[in-house]
Amino acid sequence: MIATMIQIFSIFCKLNQISLSDRQWVEKETESLLSPDHACPVCHAHGSLSPFASYTRCLVEREKGKPAVHEIVIKRFQCRSCGHTHARVSSALVPYSSYSLRFILQTLRDYFLGRACVQYICDRAGIAVSTLYRWKNLFIRHKALWMEALKELHAARPVEFVENMDGHFLQNFYQTFLLSFLQSRHSGHPESSPGEVKTPSAAT
Repeated sequence: MIATMIQIFSIFCKLNQISLSDRQWVEKETESLLSPDHACPVCHAHGSLSPFASYTRCLVEREKGKPAVHEIVIKRFQCRSCGHTHARVSSALVPYSSYSLRFILQTLRDYFLGRACVQYICDRAGIAVSTLYRWKNLFIRHKALWMEALKELHAARPVEFVENMDGHFLQNFYQTFLLSFLQSRHSGHPESSPGEVKTPSAAT
């Protein structure tokens, strides 16, 4: 059966104010939000999602200023009504990417502040220069989409935009454009499995 993504949003603090590590953030949401009561995004049946399977994926986050790679488990659900499968993914993650949302935003913040050369930023993050510029271009495209919807914020500098990003922004962006902020593809990314379910919680 076809796998799809569900997104659930309930985190309303700014990303840079969350005291948990990204791995702790994922674990906290997994413990509190793995309820089968969510509506199936395909047939919209309520209470029809049953535990189905799981898979592992990498999570890259910053620990003491350096990139750290962890393996996390993603739970999958199947709809008893239509048979489609779905996987729930924490709001700490960007769908179809191993890098956490906060890792990408912190790296972009370093770049936009201009306090170090590009090569140093990339070496510190453990990424290629081409990856940084790919993230930068995706950030600019997504920021432009949102600024078109919220023209009064058009003058916001990139650093201010990053620092003021919170759960309201993430929710509204997804509901407006039907993809997650900094999500480069809808499906089929080699870094992850299809059908991921974004699941932000009230982590602080």
